Amino acid sequence: MNKKLLFILLSIILYWVLIRFVPYGSLMLYPITLLVTIFHETGHALFALITGGSVHGIQINNDGSGYAMVAGGWAILVIPGGYIGSALWGNLILFVALYKEKYIKWVLYLIMAVLTFSAIVWFNSIGSTVLLLVFAALFFWLSKASKTIQVYTLLAIGATTLFYIFLDFNGGPSSDLAQFTKLLPFLPQFVWAVAWLVAVSYITYLTIRRSWK
Repeated sequence: MNKKLLFILLSIILYWVLIRFVPYGSLMLYPITLLVTIFHETGHALFALITGGSVHGIQINNDGSGYAMVAGGWAILVIPGGYIGSALWGNLILFVALYKEKYIKWVLYLIMAVLTFSAIVWFNSIGSTVLLLVFAALFFWLSKASKTIQVYTLLAIGATTLFYIFLDFNGGPSSDLAQFTKLLPFLPQFVWAVAWLVAVSYITYLTIRRSWK
């Protein structure tokens, strides 16, 4: 098996063990929870901007929850944009670590730029701004590390971020799912949850299939 793919698998297993079987394991994984929330809320914000809307603020709470204050845009894309957007972030991180190592620094700079922009322009609270800037600083530190550290750190971040999304598909985005179901009520909420999960699963499959082969 490709050694990078093996590392991804080991990262997921370690995450599962910590979250399910180790006392205070979820506390150890707290940075991943916050990072997924950041990706989720910036996903809402970016989809709002792409579809002609505006963003008035991003809030990241201490308990790992958060929200993006957006106006306008296409609700049919903005609402699932958090869940799909965080999956796109995770897959982008995995993709460059797996196949395009020469672009790793550019992706790190992109993440730093989005986090810094979110912290300053989409200011909502001191706590959220500090948190976003701390993560931006961590990605800046990573951009100065060796290529090996960069590759395997991003593999771990990408893998655990996506695994968190899969575990949380019917819990974390439940409010988004409820809004989406009101928008398109011809299917029940659980069916939309499965549809979102299938979409994320397919995107992830496209990312790792080359390594699997």
